[in-house]
Amino acid sequence: MIKYIFTALIGILSILNAQGQFVVKDILAVTPQASIFDPEYNTKFNIVCWKSDDNELWISGLNPVTHLYQPADGKGTYVTGNLSPNEGESWNGPEWMLSSQGTQLVYNKTIGGIRYPGVATQVLGGWEPHTLFLYPNAVYSMATSNYSDSVALFLFETSTTRGIYWVKNTDLNTRYFYPDVTLGFFAKGNQQICCATDKSRHPGFIESASSLPFITFISQDTIGAPFMWNDPETSHRLFVYRTNNNTTIKIFQEINTGLWVLYNSFNSPLPGPFQYLTSPEPFVCGGHSYISFMAAQSGVGKDGLPAQIWIEGANPADSFMRRVSDSSEAIRNDPEPVVFADSAFIYYTHVILDQKSSSIQYSVRKCDTGLANLYTSDQTQKPDSPGISVFPNPGNGHFSLKSPSASCRGALIRVFDMNGKLVLKEISKSDSPDLNLEQLQNGSYTLKIQNHNQVASTELIIMK
Repeated sequence: MIKYIFTALIGILSILNAQGQFVVKDILAVTPQASIFDPEYNTKFNIVCWKSDDNELWISGLNPVTHLYQPADGKGTYVTGNLSPNEGESWNGPEWMLSSQGTQLVYNKTIGGIRYPGVATQVLGGWEPHTLFLYPNAVYSMATSNYSDSVALFLFETSTTRGIYWVKNTDLNTRYFYPDVTLGFFAKGNQQICCATDKSRHPGFIESASSLPFITFISQDTIGAPFMWNDPETSHRLFVYRTNNNTTIKIFQEINTGLWVLYNSFNSPLPGPFQYLTSPEPFVCGGHSYISFMAAQSGVGKDGLPAQIWIEGANPADSFMRRVSDSSEAIRNDPEPVVFADSAFIYYTHVILDQKSSSIQYSVRKCDTGLANLYTSDQTQKPDSPGISVFPNPGNGHFSLKSPSASCRGALIRVFDMNGKLVLKEISKSDSPDLNLEQLQNGSYTLKIQNHNQVASTELIIMK
C-alpha cells in the first residue's frame, strides 16, 4: 500500500511541477458577441471553418502572429446555408477535406427535413457547394485532411443503417460500406478509419484502401472517441480511446504489424466530480505526441456542466500532464489541438448561458500549451537532425552507437521496452558510445537519443 501511495504522490508532484513552471494563457479568440459552433482549423492557409446559430457555413482567417480570428467575429467568407441544426445526430459541423486535388469542405445539410452530405470546393477564391442527394439520412460526416494525398475521402453514417460509408472526392457517385461499426474517425496522416463495433463498441480500424475492406481490432474494451496516428518519437503507430465508463484514457502501440499492446493509460488529474474524461484527441508537437482532453463532470461532454482542458504526454516515461484552460468554473467543450509552425494551442468552445433569454452562445477561446514546435517529421526532416547508426542490430546486448551528422557526447540516451517502460537512462560521455543491455531479455526495444531540441529514435533488437 505504501508503495502505491508513494507512486501516486510522485505522479501528483510531477503534475504540480509541470503546472508550476507554466503560465496559463486562456484568451478569447473572437469577439464576445460571436457565436461559433464546432470550428475546424487549416494551418496551411491560416483559416478556420465553422457553423453559425443560423446554420450557415463560414470561413474566417487566422492572424498569423496572434492566431486569433480575422475578422474578429469570424464572418470572413460565406459558403452555404441550411446546415443540419445542432441537435440530435447532427452535433458535428463542417470538416476540411484536403488533398492534392485542392481545398474542400464536407458538412451535413438539411433539405425538406432530410439530412444529406454536402461538399464545397474552393474555386478561384470562391466556393462551389454541392449537395449529394444520393445519400439521404447522412450524419457524422468526417474527412481526410492531408494535402499530400492524391485522393481525399469523407465518411458518414446514416440514421437508417448500421455501418460506415465512405466516398472518394474524385468519384462522389460511388460509396463504399462496412457494416455494424460506428464512431468513425479517419486516422491522422492516413486513410484508415478508426471505429468501434456497433453493439459491443470494441475498438479497431478499417483498411479503406483495400479492395476488400477489413477491420483490425485493438482490444476488448468498450470505448468512445477512437483516434490513430504515427508517433515520431517511437516510429510506431498509436491508438487512443476513452473507456471504463469514460473515466480512463488508454493508448495502444503497434509493435509489429497487427500486434497492439497497451502503451499508456491515465485517469482524470482532478478529484470528483471532474472524474470523467471526454473529447480526447492526439496531436504532435516538437517531435512528441500529446493528448488533449477535458476533465469533466459527466461522460457526455456537452451537457452544460463545467469542465477543464488538459494535455497529457503520450509517452509513459515522461509523466507530463498540464492544465491549459484557466481555473474558472466554466462550461467548456470541443477542445481542438492546433499545431502551427512555431507552437501549439488548444482552441475550445466556451458555452455561455443567458438566463434571461434562455439562449446559448458558443464563444471560442485559445489556450497556449507552452509547447514549442521545433521538430519536423521524417518526411521533411531537417538536414542537421541527428540520425542513429546502431551495430550490430540485432545484437546480443552489446551495441555501438554513432550519429553521422552530430556528436552523441552529452546526449540523453533512453531505452524503452515494448510496453513503453524505461529500462535504461544515461548521459553519453563519448561521441560514439557503447551500450551494454546484456541484462535485458530478448525482444524489441526503442532507443531514443535527445541532444538539445533534437530527438532521434530507432529500434533495437536483442537476440542472444
